Order: sequence, then C-alpha cells, then structure tokens
Amino acid sequence: MINLRRILCPVDLSKDSFLALRYANAIAGRYRSSLTVIHVLDNPHYDIPGAETGAFTFGEVVALYKEERQEEILDVLRHKGGHAVNVDIVFKEGVPYNEITETAREIKADMIIMSTCTSGTHGMLAGCTTEMAVRLAPCPVFSVRTNHDSEHHEQIENLHDIMDTSSDTKRTILLPTDFSEHSMLASNYAISLAKEYKAELIVLHIVESVAEVSLMSGAELPSYGTMSVYYDDLVKEAQERTKGICNMASEHGIKATDRVICGNPRHEILNIANSESIDLIVMGTHGRKGFSRFVNGSVAEAVVRHAPCSILSVKHPEHDFIDVK
Repeated sequence: MINLRRILCPVDLSKDSFLALRYANAIAGRYRSSLTVIHVLDNPHYDIPGAETGAFTFGEVVALYKEERQEEILDVLRHKGGHAVNVDIVFKEGVPYNEITETAREIKADMIIMSTCTSGTHGMLAGCTTEMAVRLAPCPVFSVRTNHDSEHHEQIENLHDIMDTSSDTKRTILLPTDFSEHSMLASNYAISLAKEYKAELIVLHIVESVAEVSLMSGAELPSYGTMSVYYDDLVKEAQERTKGICNMASEHGIKATDRVICGNPRHEILNIANSESIDLIVMGTHGRKGFSRFVNGSVAEAVVRHAPCSILSVKHPEHDFIDVK
C-alpha cells in the first residue's frame, strides 16, 4: 500500500524544474498529499537581479523577489489536473542540496520529487543538486527525467500519475539489486508500485568483473583455475536470490522476471533501460560519502544522471511511504 502524506518539490525556476513541479502536484493530487515547494537562493546578492542597484534596501529587493517568484510557482500549480491537498511555498538561503535535505527532515517528507538536472550543470566534484539529494536525503527521491525532446516533454505534461495508467499501455519497472539492505528495501517499493500500477517487474542483478572488484577493494584475485568456479557460484547464488524476489512479487499478482548478467552495473542498468523502454527504475542507494564513495562509486547517482526514464532512489530511511503485505 502507498501512503504519501507529504511531498517536497525543489524548484530553481527553470523550465525543467517547473515541469517536475507540475508532475509533483499531480501525484500529490492522486494520493491526497500535501506539497511543499522549496526554492533555494545560493547567494541572494548574486542570484537576485537588481540587488545592488541601491534603489531599494536589500531586504525590500529580497521581499519583492520572493513575491514575484511565489506568483510564478502558483501559476504552475494552477495548471489543470490533480492538485495537492494543500501547498506551502518556502524560500531558503544556502547550499541547495543541504537546504533541500534539511527541509525534508523538518517537514518529515515521504518523498522528494525533482528534475534530474535541477540547479545548473553537473560539477566535477560536487555533482548536480539532484545527485547530492539522492545521496543525502532522509526519504526516497523521485528523479523526473525532464531533459527530453519536445515530444517527451508533452508526455510528461499530460502525465497525471507516477506512470501512464491508460488501460492499453504496458508498464515496466526495472529493479536493479545487489541484495544489500538498501536494495531489499527498494524491492518493497518496486513491488508496491508494480501492484498499484499493474506493471511488470524485471529484477536485475549484475555480477561485477572480479578484476574490477579487486582493483577497487584491494582484494586478491582468485587463481586462474578457480575463476570459472568463482563466477559460477556467484551467478548461481544471484539467480536463487533474484528468483526469491520474483516469487515475492508473484504473491502479489505481479508478473516478474529475473535476470543475472555479468558486467559493469552502471552500464548494464542503462543498457536495459534504453533497450526495453523501461518506465521507472527503482533502486537502492548506499548514500556513501568521502573516500568510500570515491572508491565504490555510486551506481544510483550515475543512473540518475544518464537514465532515459525517471528513477526512484531509496536507502534505509528515517521513514517510508509503502507497506508490502
């Protein structure tokens, strides 16, 4: 069962973020949720035009800016379709991803919905705001793929739910799993959403190259003679565990198939998402920081950046919004 009570939607006033806002408003209407819209000023003196003219006090300029931006946001929310039970618009100053994740904690958000490229370009060190939110948020992050061509933009504009609910539409959810605690939580979300939207489910596990794992972790490579046996054991165990998730989905009336392949997790997830017209990817993220993240990387963040569809990223949360029974 899905129980969405509070949704947080960050906007940077770009076309893509407003498209994500319309999407968030529609989902809030579908689940009778409250919606909090947040706009973060990284540096008000730089971000607000005319702040240095001297015609008004800085406080007056900021107040006028907030009033005008609030009206822009309300114009988007007045668009036809589903609407949130109630809407709160907040303005914060600071580092966008910090303010977004802290606000999510303050309001006890069940989900953050945001464009995949909110707040500028991808930075070499910091990453884009959405990727940082995926890593640090206390709740699931729904990343809406908005940077499509005009045809895909129109499809999202006309979408009033998490997925297309037309009776003649085939819906497919991809669940990549590494069997970690976060991935098993993602399994519950994927099953709950597949049941809600009558979608098929693909449960995917990628067996990584032994050489790549060894390079990143410092572990010793198996000897040449045992390499084949090593891979066979990994694949066999993975097949048993993916079938177990499929069986759990089948108990809820969901058509589920399992796949175990060898390769690079980022590349294989994106290959399947592109080749099989996946509607939604649901995956766990470890939320690693610092050197651990540099060594292990973040598959979820890479998928958020490059996937052709929307992604629901979850890690062990402070609370969640699903209940699989």
